[in-house]
Amino acid sequence: MPRTTSPHWPRRMSPAPPERPGPTAAPGHQRPGPTASGRWLALGVVAAGLLLGALGLTGAFATKPFAAADEAQHTAYALELTEGRLPELDTLVRSTVPGMPGLPPDCRVAPADARAAIGRRDVSVLPACAQRSGALLTTFDLMYTANHPPLFYLLEALPLGAGRALDHPVAGFYAARVLNLAVGIAAVVATAGLVRILLPGRPDLAVGAAAVIAVAPILIAVTSQVYNDAFAVALITAATAAALALARRGLSVRRLLPVVLLVPAVALSRASGALAAAVLVPAVGIAAVLGSRSGPAAGPAWRRPLLAGFGASAATGLLTVAAAGWFYARNNRLYGDPAGSERVASMFPTGYGHRSVWEVLTARDFWWTIYQGLFGRLSLQHGVPHRIVIGVGLLTVLGLLAAAARALLAVRARRVSGRRDWAVDVFCWLVVAAQAALALATLVGYVAAGGATFTRYLLPALPVLALAVAAGCSALPLARRGIPTLLVVLALGGNIVIMLGRELVRRDPRLDGLGPFAQLRGALEVTAVGTGRTPLILAIVITLGVLGIFLLGLSLWNLAACTVPPCQWRPAPAPAPASAGGAAVDGGGQFGTESDREGHSAV
Repeated sequence: MPRTTSPHWPRRMSPAPPERPGPTAAPGHQRPGPTASGRWLALGVVAAGLLLGALGLTGAFATKPFAAADEAQHTAYALELTEGRLPELDTLVRSTVPGMPGLPPDCRVAPADARAAIGRRDVSVLPACAQRSGALLTTFDLMYTANHPPLFYLLEALPLGAGRALDHPVAGFYAARVLNLAVGIAAVVATAGLVRILLPGRPDLAVGAAAVIAVAPILIAVTSQVYNDAFAVALITAATAAALALARRGLSVRRLLPVVLLVPAVALSRASGALAAAVLVPAVGIAAVLGSRSGPAAGPAWRRPLLAGFGASAATGLLTVAAAGWFYARNNRLYGDPAGSERVASMFPTGYGHRSVWEVLTARDFWWTIYQGLFGRLSLQHGVPHRIVIGVGLLTVLGLLAAAARALLAVRARRVSGRRDWAVDVFCWLVVAAQAALALATLVGYVAAGGATFTRYLLPALPVLALAVAAGCSALPLARRGIPTLLVVLALGGNIVIMLGRELVRRDPRLDGLGPFAQLRGALEVTAVGTGRTPLILAIVITLGVLGIFLLGLSLWNLAACTVPPCQWRPAPAPAPASAGGAAVDGGGQFGTESDREGHSAV
């Protein structure tokens, strides 16, 4: 029977259990409504969060406090805020948590005195408590993370301050790690939301990208410890998705509110957040113009959309300057530039020497080091981890080439159906590409100035890389049921377990010669977890991991089968809403609303 065009047919179908369409469903068959796809999408994102939780909890509790570089400095920054002080780059770290390097907790030194003592290589000018039996101070004793804005550290100050107030500082420290793990899960959810904005008709790619980023070794490393990188990734991704939603779904007060809150938060996330916010502020204005061209909020000409775009961009920019401008002005006054990057670079000379940007971009070892850095410490990538690094890269490249060839053939055969707003599509991809290019430019500029190749600086582009991996997997054989994506996620998760075990052995040689599971058990027993609670922690992380893999496979199995045209749900155009802020809701349990211009789900 021919498909009905009534706008009410999805509501009549929603009470009935959704049928699972096969890849060869006939065009006349009823198609799954938004309730089914929305539930599988939500289930897949939950599964990705469970995977990151399992792997992140393992790293958070198995890694000794302050074993990694910079964690003491990030923790000290947050603890300074609990005492009502905003630190400077020359503020000395104090050992306010057991096992934390630094001066005694009650020992305070003025930043100028600390800088003078390090420059003169003489601690005699310092108070007696800071002389530490005559040992010299170095820049590693300083709080060199103080050039970052304080928003992340205000968040981490809650568990750290509570731990000190309750006389359980170690418990407060581990609670801070777990809180940062929750931030990482927020980055996973934001990645899924961004992909849904970019590719509204591909919920399977939203789940795939969320799953890939959830098991990205570099993200696990920065979420299982007190680092501010995951915080920046979550905010930049969420703010970008919120800004693009204005173009995709239309301008309204309800959609503009998250933007004007998230963009200032991006500027307060990291020292590089101001650059990301600088891209988003004009993007908000353009998105508002594109989103105001149709519907009840638009007039017959471009005057009203332009005014709406200017107002949205101006409001976002003014709030961003009001929220974060004072901190970057402080950096400029104290260190000579708004980000304080030149001062930090001078504190840690690498000896690599200055190179031109072109030399960095054309250096093969630069790109190979960046790629390997996504999977963990380079010196530990041998054997199975090295084969996983090569395999994931090859599968992604082959899959993307296959997807590009299919897209080209489809365009040449004129088999691309449905109305599309190409202006919105191009704009969305340009904004995402600009954010990724900005992260790469930051890293290239740092390396060209003589810095080391830190892949962590590329983290804001990680959602785009995860989408590339998921898109490549979706074009491989057996992709109709999400099997390649699931296999890649399993491989990356296994790689994390192996690499974590090797990292633990590097810090504790007594664990050498044991299997990965025994290494994790041994590491947990010597941390604050202790021998008695180790089986419980292992049981929790294994349960979360197994459940996450099962739910992810279930989600991909059902979503990936509905990416071909006979399975795509295309609702009839809904009637115009009564007000600009009350766009019609699909009622199907999805994460967003319908786009009248596109004629398909624009979640």
